Amino acid sequence: MTRIRRRMRALALLAPLALATLLGGCADSAGSIEPLQGSWTLANGSDADGAFIDPTRPVTLEVEGSEFSGNSPCNVYSGTIVARGGGIDLGEGIATTEQACADPEQQALEGRYYAALSDIERAERSSGELVLTGPGVELVFAAD
Repeated sequence: MTRIRRRMRALALLAPLALATLLGGCADSAGSIEPLQGSWTLANGSDADGAFIDPTRPVTLEVEGSEFSGNSPCNVYSGTIVARGGGIDLGEGIATTEQACADPEQQALEGRYYAALSDIERAERSSGELVLTGPGVELVFAAD
């Protein structure tokens, strides 16, 4: 009976520590999504092929909770942000409308933008800007 009591006491002491660890992990995940919250307009974008942006067709990003949506050069898009370790992933299942761009250059820009979103791993927010980065990709958004 004493052995069982000791084990139960040890478990009782460890339970709050385990709960704090679990909740701390949730806070870290939520924290990596927090900088994205709000309405944004793409101010500058670049990938391995160089800079891309078209001032005549603003690209927007709206983030609320873990959901995002926006307008790209020809379509409307949406998806879910997933926190992974210390980073983020926007590329899991981006949904878009299927309107063809009248201008092939616009279509190419849109494709590059969606590919860039899929490569995003980090988000930083400072001075009214949101900077999303990944391997060879940088998207700089201005606050709306």
